[in-house]
Amino acid sequence: MNNIVIITSYIDTNLSLLPYTKDADFIICLDGGWDIASAENILPDLIMGDMDSLMGQLPENVPIERFKPEKDYTDLELALKKAIYLNGKNITIIGGMGGRLDHTMANIQLLSQYTDFFDSLTMKDGRNECFVLNENQSKGIVLPYDDNCYFSVFSLSEKCTGLTINNAKYPLTDYTLPRTGSLCVSNEFIGEKDAVISIENGTLLVIISKK
Repeated sequence: MNNIVIITSYIDTNLSLLPYTKDADFIICLDGGWDIASAENILPDLIMGDMDSLMGQLPENVPIERFKPEKDYTDLELALKKAIYLNGKNITIIGGMGGRLDHTMANIQLLSQYTDFFDSLTMKDGRNECFVLNENQSKGIVLPYDDNCYFSVFSLSEKCTGLTINNAKYPLTDYTLPRTGSLCVSNEFIGEKDAVISIENGTLLVIISKK
């Protein structure tokens, strides 16, 4: 199972799902994510959750995994566990940011917890994209040039050592980034070049935001 798309129940900005779902091998809707998908005539392969945010009626021709509201895992974590079971490789989470701050923070923590299970794990809405880089990805990552975006990095571990950012307005070389502070917010692309980010140790959150 190469590409799995998880549609959450909250998307903070206007966003068409079709560019993300058209090449998906498997689509999971979480609760009210079904309302969002059905508005674009997208039929998922599975609907999961405690259904506390569902507004419309559930379809009869889609498998449903229903959970009690009182549970140890959020709906998104249950979906990520399902993606592991399905041997998913590239996981795209649509939504998951904005709305309740505690939900957003929990979802970012899940990116950190589950990133090593997949080839890629990304959370997106209409304005932001975020993912985690850790020491297991020794070659670092390349951010495609986009003059309409900022990019920021934050340490999710106590510190990230060996942080290097190339081809950026504010480059860094072998920097130790602590968990606190705002030094690495709102960096920019330069010279129509792709930016390159790498670390030696730690867990780094990368956020790309439209201007």
